[in-house]
Amino acid sequence: MASSHLSKVPYIEQMQQTECGLCCLAMILQYYKSQETLAEIREELDVGRDGLKLSQMYTYAKNRKLFSKVFSCGMSGLKELPLPAIIFWNNQHYVILEKVTDHKITIVDPATGRAALSYEDFAEGYSNVVMIIVPTEEFQAKREKRHIWDRVLKETVLKRKLFYITFLITFLSHGLQLLLSVIVQKIFDNGVTASKISGLEVYLAIILGVGVVFSLTTFIRKQSQIRLQLIIDRHLTESTFQKMLKLPYQFFERRSNGDLLFRLNCLPVIRDLLADSVMNGLIQLGFILVILVYMSLHSILLTLTALGAFLLNGLFIVLMRKKIIEASQIQIIENTKLQSLQVETVQSIFNIKTAGIEQQFFSNWLNKYCRGMKAYQIKNKFFNIYTTVLSLFQMLGPFLVLWAGLSLSGDNVMTMGQAIACYSLANTFFGSAVALFHMWNDSVIATSYLDRVNDILHAEEEKEEENQLTIHEVNTLEFKNVSMAYSKSTPAILKNINLKIKPGEKIAIVGKSGSGKSSLIKLMLGLYRPSEGDILVNGLNLNDIKKVNFRKNISIVPQDIYLFNKSILENIRMNNEDISLEEVMEAAKISQIHDEIEQMPMKYHTVVSNMGMNLSGGQRQRIALARAIVSRNKFMILDEATSSLDNINERKVSDYFARNGCTQVIVAHRLSTIQDADRIIVLDDGEIVEEGTHELLLSQNRAYADLYRNKNEKGKAYA
Repeated sequence: MASSHLSKVPYIEQMQQTECGLCCLAMILQYYKSQETLAEIREELDVGRDGLKLSQMYTYAKNRKLFSKVFSCGMSGLKELPLPAIIFWNNQHYVILEKVTDHKITIVDPATGRAALSYEDFAEGYSNVVMIIVPTEEFQAKREKRHIWDRVLKETVLKRKLFYITFLITFLSHGLQLLLSVIVQKIFDNGVTASKISGLEVYLAIILGVGVVFSLTTFIRKQSQIRLQLIIDRHLTESTFQKMLKLPYQFFERRSNGDLLFRLNCLPVIRDLLADSVMNGLIQLGFILVILVYMSLHSILLTLTALGAFLLNGLFIVLMRKKIIEASQIQIIENTKLQSLQVETVQSIFNIKTAGIEQQFFSNWLNKYCRGMKAYQIKNKFFNIYTTVLSLFQMLGPFLVLWAGLSLSGDNVMTMGQAIACYSLANTFFGSAVALFHMWNDSVIATSYLDRVNDILHAEEEKEEENQLTIHEVNTLEFKNVSMAYSKSTPAILKNINLKIKPGEKIAIVGKSGSGKSSLIKLMLGLYRPSEGDILVNGLNLNDIKKVNFRKNISIVPQDIYLFNKSILENIRMNNEDISLEEVMEAAKISQIHDEIEQMPMKYHTVVSNMGMNLSGGQRQRIALARAIVSRNKFMILDEATSSLDNINERKVSDYFARNGCTQVIVAHRLSTIQDADRIIVLDDGEIVEEGTHELLLSQNRAYADLYRNKNEKGKAYA
């Protein structure tokens, strides 16, 4: 078996809640120097919304020529395991078992990072299930690994003409600093003093001229950096946000809002590094080399002294690097959790208030806040050590060079002017070295942020091809033997669905909770692809139609309605300037919201705030209904869309759709609203078990009749 491996398991953070198993596999592979990315493993395993099973992980390891075995193991057997291994944690999570000693057990949790636990703490989480993974002789490690910064650097910096202009200007300003050191040497070596005023005036004039040019180049450099920063920020932010909008719906279902917001908030950190630190770091490195060459022309000893101090400090930074990376990653993880909780709290404030659980949420928030502060404190402790050593290095380094230079001057190996010039350059050298080390440190921190942004940048976009067709309206929608599962390894949510919806039909979809109604609607909207079978739109396969174009021809009023931070007018016409105010008002009258809007101070120009939370649920629903009406689409999906209307007005809305030849697909929770439907589709456990009119289904006395009776009995109970 292969034995070449790293001393520690490289930490890979899970980017979504269901990817702990995926990350554990990636960490094991990287431990054995095989550089598979999360995206590559994710694509091969097809991780669904419920995560990976041990059987999937076992099969993947076997296919990679890794010996794998899953078995039950008690605490007493842990020391005998070939490590690292994957263990089941809290009966719901996978972590890496990295090290077992007499007193501590080290795990690497994809969600929280590395932790050394006591036997008691470990036993609380350990679920007694182990999966060992060891390379066989046939195992071949994947060596190719594209650096995490490659794509970002090439797309945002290295293709920018302004970057190279700024680089040259900055290099020129540093060259002027070098020239000043040479002038100082000449002043000392030529013995220019105040008594030799003519010689001194020449040097002072040169110094003044150099100073003016230096100030000018510094100003131009700063202006160029600001422009470069704006260009990079715009490109990076635009490309990331645009890419995010092109990602499939599943991407957002598997990640929390707070986590996604945190990723977008990482962009300024990356921007600052690219626009400032990278360029300065490259220039400082070049300047360090120039100074070393200049010093070597005068004294090899001085050069070796400066270089030795530089390498010694560099070694210290390398040793600190892992600590800084781990501390930064843990802080980012804790900050992400805190932000996710804060977003969740604000979004759920109604439920929190009505349940009277403010204190519980505060306690939860305080716990996460304290964990974040602890992570911040640990990170800053390492930074404090790091900056203290760098400050000492920057302060003592030049004096070390000066001491060596004066010794050489006393031995007549070099002139006093050369010694002073070397001291002056040493100040610049060690200042540049510190700046270079800071850039390296900044890149370490920014890499942790870029990991999160890359989760967006490297995600596969929703497939859209140039040769796909466009349609002008949805007439017929047909499901042929359609089944759907959220991944290859999970059971089908929908099974063998055969359904054809004709123009102008009123179709109702009913079923118990979890029967597959929402999944069926997601398929109708093209948010998911069927695992089996075909979906036909106007006789064309949905895969052959551009998704954005298809969805523009369908209007949906969902059960959970969120409005945009715009006026009511803009929320109804949805950026379609071709829709007039009169048309919006007419749609609002049909949806029974016009009179209430007119009573508002700003009427249709009233601004909606907090995703519509300043309006009642019924008002939001009727605004969304007005949006569907004004869209002029012929295909409507209504998820309990008229529950805020009384029976008379509900009938008016339904008649309006019927008069205009609109197809209505209604997800019904109140069965009294669909008795006039042309067809009622009854779902049970992902299958269509009944289909027909209200009267026909009642007469058959099966699933629909049971649902209808249960609803009526509940209604009587609450009456």
